[in-house]
Amino acid sequence: MMKVVHIIPTFNEKENIAAMIDVLEKIFKKLPEWKNEILVVDDYSPDGTAGVVQDYQKKYNNIHLLSKKKEGLGSALIKGYERAIELGADVVIPNDADFQWDPEDIPKLLAKINEGFDVVVASRHVKGGNVIGWNRFRELNHDISNSLLAWWVAGVKEVHDHAGNFKAIRVKGVLDKVSLDKMKNAGFSFQLHILYELSKVGAKFTEVPAVFKERRYGKSKIGFNRYYIRDVFEYVKNSFIIRFDRSQAFMKYGMVGTIGFLIQTIISKILISFSFFPGIAVAVGAEMAIVSNFLFNNFWTFSQKKIEGNKIFSKFLQFNLVSFGAVIIQGVVVGLATIFFGKNIWFPAMVFAIIFIVIPYSYLIYNSFIWKTK
Repeated sequence: MMKVVHIIPTFNEKENIAAMIDVLEKIFKKLPEWKNEILVVDDYSPDGTAGVVQDYQKKYNNIHLLSKKKEGLGSALIKGYERAIELGADVVIPNDADFQWDPEDIPKLLAKINEGFDVVVASRHVKGGNVIGWNRFRELNHDISNSLLAWWVAGVKEVHDHAGNFKAIRVKGVLDKVSLDKMKNAGFSFQLHILYELSKVGAKFTEVPAVFKERRYGKSKIGFNRYYIRDVFEYVKNSFIIRFDRSQAFMKYGMVGTIGFLIQTIISKILISFSFFPGIAVAVGAEMAIVSNFLFNNFWTFSQKKIEGNKIFSKFLQFNLVSFGAVIIQGVVVGLATIFFGKNIWFPAMVFAIIFIVIPYSYLIYNSFIWKTK
């Protein structure tokens, strides 16, 4: 039986938390294949939220309470994720206590987990998703953070909805590979950051449509105050940090490609000097560069998704197979160029093929298939 741990951060949610626990218990009576545990992470709510949870703990043995000082949503979720892993979760489902996200959508999230996805995001931005009741301030706040910063600046394009708390995440081989202890998000930038960290370990993403509504009871925590200003600056900062981090991976890829290019050029020139047909010489050089690229990319560029053990040989064969297109491309381009323009054109033709065809083709293949662990 698989264990789901719900992570519910709270601050002054006395009016909502009892109803949320009751609904979760009801939902999981219809999902007997899943074991249901509820972890409430409370920021010492002065309204007595923790007391309500403690009353439920007397009734159920699957209710957990983690009390901490108020530091922000990100801090609460980091501690919640860590505690959920300690509780032996197979899947974690963070959600808010206020019913803005409908817990009745949980079976849809778990169905996608059963299909083999690792991160299933309840999304307002896929067909069937929607938002009800937002004012212009909330709309503008979301558009800037979700579209401008998360999508365009940070470049996190695995999903369309980056800001929601409601999602299902597989633990084994996915969340447990993320260094949560190194994440320092105090506020809502955590939602973007965790998606990025999950993408780095090769998680398989999908989204399911969800409708985001007004909270059932109590007042919204979003407002123009010192916490909001702190969180906005943190979100902007982390968006640029993520972009820089992703750029570093591409720069490493470029350096590896440069080494491969030098290897290919030297081998091709040697073979041509021994009267090999330039198209064949360049193709052989390309194959030697592929071997170099595989080793350097595996142990350096994509080290967080590093292939180890018995999988290295089979992955190298797969790598070689999908990279064979690059060999063919270069062989054909150089071969045709030398036939029509003479033998001395082999080097410019090879450079042209590498820059304009092989580099974008190879990066897409390497990042999407070879070092994608799921």
